[in-house]
Amino acid sequence: MRVGLVTFSLTNLREGGAERHVREFVNIAKTRFELVLFPTLNTYLQVEDEEDRNALIKKAQELEKEGITLASEFYSLVDHSITRKEYLLNFVDFGLLHKLSRAYHSNLNKVDFLFSPNFISPDVVVMAKHSGKGYGILINGYIAPLHMDSLSYSIYKSRIGQEGFLTSLPKNLVISIYWNRAVRLMRTYPPRFVAGVNRATIEDKIGALPTKYVVLDPGFAIDPSITRYRSKAKENYALFAAARLEPSKGIFDLVKIMKYLRHTDIRVKIMGKFKFNPVRFYRLAERYGVRDKIEYLGFISGEEKYKVISSARVMIYPSHDDINALTILESLAVDTPVIAYSIPGLRYAYDGTPGVTLVKEFDYKTMARETNKAMNTPYSFNSEKLEKFISHHSSWYKVVEQEMDLIMGHDT
Repeated sequence: MRVGLVTFSLTNLREGGAERHVREFVNIAKTRFELVLFPTLNTYLQVEDEEDRNALIKKAQELEKEGITLASEFYSLVDHSITRKEYLLNFVDFGLLHKLSRAYHSNLNKVDFLFSPNFISPDVVVMAKHSGKGYGILINGYIAPLHMDSLSYSIYKSRIGQEGFLTSLPKNLVISIYWNRAVRLMRTYPPRFVAGVNRATIEDKIGALPTKYVVLDPGFAIDPSITRYRSKAKENYALFAAARLEPSKGIFDLVKIMKYLRHTDIRVKIMGKFKFNPVRFYRLAERYGVRDKIEYLGFISGEEKYKVISSARVMIYPSHDDINALTILESLAVDTPVIAYSIPGLRYAYDGTPGVTLVKEFDYKTMARETNKAMNTPYSFNSEKLEKFISHHSSWYKVVEQEMDLIMGHDT
């Protein structure tokens, strides 16, 4: 069976947690299906200069070496410049999406089914409309415009420090129009299935489509071998870790939480890569008198990453838009308790899980109090319930098998 993968994740030059899920899907599914990659519009929009173009071509060539066929039009499309007018009009008329779909036409006709393994834009819907192919989508992240109106989204972005309210409101009005149009199109050309890695992903606007809904269980996983990094000797620091350090992950909230701990000896290490100029972050830390309590480690991977996580007394994770948060599961697997916001995705994934304390969103004072408590009261991980939870989420094959079965059941 030939499956067309419509995704940005494999060609994203700045990968995150959702990309890990897609990579696992590809590694397993290519043993059962012939995979043809149709990079989405976001792939081409990320090319800003010759360096980006070369990096993207190199990434595509690496995928082909792994046995993944790219739609042959990719190499000509990556050389095409997208004008600002085309970009802006696409929010209203999907002009670029239709253009991309027509460019892929010959290859779309050669696949049996289209699958979007990380649905963050309606490219697959337009491709299905043009080609007449059946399609399915997997949602493994929080798509804010599907859960908030433009006013609420603007207030949210302002509150987390991502963008000023007056600046973001006009943009979010356009984004709202874009997604409302996408949902209308999906009602006319509904997917054969909508799979969510978490119930919170398939609520609100997306939950009103006339189709089959499936919540994957498990919907995410870790490599069980990381449990070998469990450390009995905890060091005297708290940790904040995310692949991307940005407002939506709570990087500014961290400073506001630390403000309530400035008179203690608690220090926090930060692990990840800043996605904005960190000057604003450090200025806020200086303003609240906690700059000397923060140590930035940079982006760390592999063995060193798990050593840092396992040695921390507690993981502080004030994220605003996570769904399953692999960071939390990885922390639990190496015996580090976690304090996080009680947002919908994390409530569904972790509420009642030993080692996880969920606090009301934006309640910095309570987050600080729970952090202080965790730093001074070692947590016991001797829990059969927790071990079962970790074991249940320790096989990417079990996750991907559900997706492959959905595809096999809806391939016509």
